[in-house]
Amino acid sequence: MSLLTVDVARALLHTALDDVQLQTVIDREEQEIVERYGAHYVDVSTTIVETLPGGERNLYLRRGITSVSAVSELADIGPAAATALVAGDYFVWGKEGMLTRLPEGTRWGDQVTVTYVPADDRSKRKEIIAELVRLALERTAMKAESVAGEYSYSAPDWEVARAQLLRRAGFWRA
Repeated sequence: MSLLTVDVARALLHTALDDVQLQTVIDREEQEIVERYGAHYVDVSTTIVETLPGGERNLYLRRGITSVSAVSELADIGPAAATALVAGDYFVWGKEGMLTRLPEGTRWGDQVTVTYVPADDRSKRKEIIAELVRLALERTAMKAESVAGEYSYSAPDWEVARAQLLRRAGFWRA
């Protein structure tokens, strides 16, 4: 089910699209966020698992963190078994979506897997989805137009505006 309903979208946006067409646009924009940052927050029992390259002192997840239930690392990429870490082996920076390896001076192994409950970001995602839908509906083929100096139209850089909105949805890694 979509975070942004057709009824809420209609209250925020002016469009001639019918409900099915508008829902298609909402679904497409919502899917982009889910592909980049993971599924929408459901409740405190729903966890996300991220496997990341290590090697540094800090590890950056794609979302803010409510709680961490498991962290394991591989010292070297290969057939070796992962080592489960305990809470004293790392420090959680919740709002930043970051884990710092402890003790001071220690670095993460080559590969780290983190199981965590993300921060509840539904309202932020809903706002971003609405803006992405608005952008999709307003998008035109032309960048600028001028008619005999009496009329002038200039559109934003659609891709830049879209990228800025998507960056607000989480902590994107290239």
